[in-house]
Parts: sequence; structure tokens; C-alpha cells
Amino acid sequence: MKLYLRILLIGFSTLATQVAATVAGPEIKATGQVNQDSKSAELVALTNDWTEAINKKDRSKLEALMAPDYALYGWNGELWAPRSVWLDNLYHHIEIQHYEHRDIAAYVYGDFANVTSIADWRGSMNGKPFNEVDLVVDTWRQTKTNGKWQVVSRTSHAEPVKTSSTP
Repeated sequence: MKLYLRILLIGFSTLATQVAATVAGPEIKATGQVNQDSKSAELVALTNDWTEAINKKDRSKLEALMAPDYALYGWNGELWAPRSVWLDNLYHHIEIQHYEHRDIAAYVYGDFANVTSIADWRGSMNGKPFNEVDLVVDTWRQTKTNGKWQVVSRTSHAEPVKTSSTP
């Protein structure tokens, strides 16, 4: 039974890769890895720009980078915060002491992309301190009107950082 499940999983992964390549369209197929690498590099840079905008609470930069339909989700798919709630939390409830992303990798699929990273952050929310390491998957969409990328969702899983006082 285990062998059957492995074969099924491998087959599904192969099919998903082929579908993603087909959906990506002729642009990526025709231009190859160079175009893919430049788009990936752009998305890594945009992730860093977004992180900087969050740290600075730069409203105009956040408005430009975050799609109107942006939403934050938990790892289990539960909606944690639509864009308006996310922004309200940032501006009125969260004090950031440290926030950065590392191990950033972008995967482009035509007009959509996933950017994975590990976020380290600490601060307080409504006066309650937090110190977390988050696994993050951001989904970006290239707009039809001007070709700029905007983040449409973030899915994350938080692990509290263990300290000497944490059991």
C-alpha cells in the first residue's frame, strides 16, 4: 500500500509540474531560465521592499505592493485577516522591534508566483510581547493594467522562539 501511495504522489507531482509549465504560457517556455530568473529576482527584491515598508509602516508603499484583495491565512487555510484588518493591526496594534525575512525563494508561474521565506520577528501586539519564527508562503499576481506585481495572500505558520524562560 505504501508503494502505491508513493507512486501516486510522484505521478501527481509530475502532473502538477507539467500543468504549471503549460499554464505558465509560451513566454517562459520560449525565453527559458533567463526570464524566469529575472522575474524571480524581481520578486525577491519586492519581498524585501515589502518587509522594509512593514518595518517603516510606509502606507504608500504598502498600498502599492498589497493587492486590494490581499488576505493573511493560517497554515490550515483559516482566514486570519483581510487587507483592511491586516493594515489596521500594523498601524494601531503591533509594535515591531525586529522583522526580517531570510531564505527567500521565488517560483514564477506566468502571471502568478509563490515566494517562500522564513520570517523572524519580535515585538508586541496590544501590549503582549511576541517572538516568532514563521514559515511563509506569499502569492503574488502580476497586474494586467501595468504589469506590476502585487501580493494577494500570505500563508504562514508561526513557532514561538524558545528562550531560557520558555519551557
